[in-house]
Amino acid sequence: MAQGKFEFVGKGGSYFWLIIWTGLLSIISFGLLWPVAYAAQQRWISHNTYIDGKQLVFLGKGLGIFAVWLKILLLTLITAGIYASWGYCALKRWQVNNLYFADAGDVEQF
Repeated sequence: MAQGKFEFVGKGGSYFWLIIWTGLLSIISFGLLWPVAYAAQQRWISHNTYIDGKQLVFLGKGLGIFAVWLKILLLTLITAGIYASWGYCALKRWQVNNLYFADAGDVEQF
């Protein structure tokens, strides 16, 4: 039987400002800094997520997904969208592989 309590404590106001600055960052850079924005959003989500009272922490950096993101973009364009499913899985794999339970020194303040 499945067990465990998941809790999300994020607030709309802080998420709103995160979306504003990450969106502007992506627009100003013509999408080149989207991986940095995505990593920042994942840090915010994990910072506000608890499993059985244990906070999550996301340790991925935008630079760590940049090459994968470029590969996803290029192959999705070349294959007229067919590669998008595999690309999504690669992105999620990177996301989950960089997600941990937080230690006291891992928690950043937002």
